[in-house]
Amino acid sequence: MSTTIDNPWLSRLSKLCVLATLFLIFLGAIVTTYDAGMAAPNAPHVDGAFLNPKTPGTDLPWYKNPPLLKEHSHRLVAMTVGLSMGALTAMLWRNWTAFFVAVAFMGAASLGKKAGLSPEVVAQLRVWPAMGIFIGLLLAGAKRRGEKISTDQKLVLVAYIATCIQAALGSLRVEIETASDLAFAANNAVLGAQKLALATNIRTFHGVFAQVFLALIVVIAARLSPIWKQLGDRPKLDGAQKIHVMAIALQWLYIIQLACAAYLRHRGLGLVIPTWPSAGAGLLPEQWTHAVGIHFLHSRVLPILITGHVIGLAIVCAKRAAGEVRITRLGWGILALVVIQVILGVMVIWKGRHPHITNTHVMVGAFICACTALLAARSWRVRA
Repeated sequence: MSTTIDNPWLSRLSKLCVLATLFLIFLGAIVTTYDAGMAAPNAPHVDGAFLNPKTPGTDLPWYKNPPLLKEHSHRLVAMTVGLSMGALTAMLWRNWTAFFVAVAFMGAASLGKKAGLSPEVVAQLRVWPAMGIFIGLLLAGAKRRGEKISTDQKLVLVAYIATCIQAALGSLRVEIETASDLAFAANNAVLGAQKLALATNIRTFHGVFAQVFLALIVVIAARLSPIWKQLGDRPKLDGAQKIHVMAIALQWLYIIQLACAAYLRHRGLGLVIPTWPSAGAGLLPEQWTHAVGIHFLHSRVLPILITGHVIGLAIVCAKRAAGEVRITRLGWGILALVVIQVILGVMVIWKGRHPHITNTHVMVGAFICACTALLAARSWRVRA
C-alpha cells in the first residue's frame, strides 16, 4: 500500500516534524550558548508549572525573564515535537484512539494535585505513563487487526521512542545538575563534582542524539514524500550504490565531528586552542592534553577529511547520477554547506565564540546532517 497516495498529510506532517526538530536544535544552541540551561532547576516542570510558569522564587512571568524565556521556549518546542511525532505515528499506524487516550491521560494527571501529590510527581505523570500507554495501544491495535507492520511504521515508532529518550535525557540532566548544586551548597564537593560530571556527559550525549534523531526523521520524511514513489518508478542508477555508501560514510564522519564539538562546547573548551590555523608557535600544539587533542581533531583533522570526502561525493553524484537532479543538487548543496561550515568554524575561533556565529555554526551543521540523511535515503531508493 502506498501511504503517501492514500494520505498526503503523512508527507506534510513528517516535513513539519523535520522543521520543528531543526527549530528545536536552534533553540538548544541558544540555550547552551547563553548558558540558560539551568534557568529552571526542575524538569519537565518549572516549580510545578508545566506550560505557563513563573520565574522560580518570584512572580515574574517566564517570558519576561530572558534566561527562562530561552530555556522554557526550548521545552515548549520539545513538547511540540513530541506531540507532532505522536500524531505522525498515530496517523501511520492508523490508531488515533491511542493518541487521544494518551493526550487525555496527560491532562487527567493534573488531578493528582487534588489528591495531594507533589508538583514534581504530577509533572512526571503527565509525560512518561502517557508515552507507555500510547506505545502499548499502538502495538495492541496492530496485533488485534492482524496487520503486518511495515518498514515505515517501524521507523516512525523508533523515532517516537527516540523522542521519549531525548526528553528523558533533557529532564534527567536538569535534575542531576540541580542535585549537584545542592551538594556543593552542602559542602559535599566530591558528590557535587561527581553529579556535575554526570550531568555534563548527559548534556553532551543529548546534543549528539538530537541530530541523530534529526537524521532519522529526515529519512522518514523522504520515504513518505511523493518523490519517493517517483524515484522508485524511474530507471535504476548503477552508480547510486557508491553514492549511498559515501553518504553513509559522511554521516558517520559528521557524527564523530559532532561528538567532538559537543564535548568541547559543554565543557567550555571551545577555545582551548585559541588561534587558527596556527596552534601556538606552529601548526601543531606545543603541549598536548586530552582537551587539546579533541580540539585539534575537531578544528583541523576532521574538517580536512570531511571536506575532501564531500568534494569526492559531489563529483561522484555529478558523474554517476547525471540527469537525476534530486541527487546531484544534494551533492553540490552539501559541498556548499560544508564550505560555509568550515568558514564559520574558523570565525568562531577568531571572534572568540561570538554567540550569533556559534549558533549559526550549529545550525549549518544540522542542515549538513539533514541533507546527508536525505541523500543517503534517495540514493538507496534509486540504486540498481
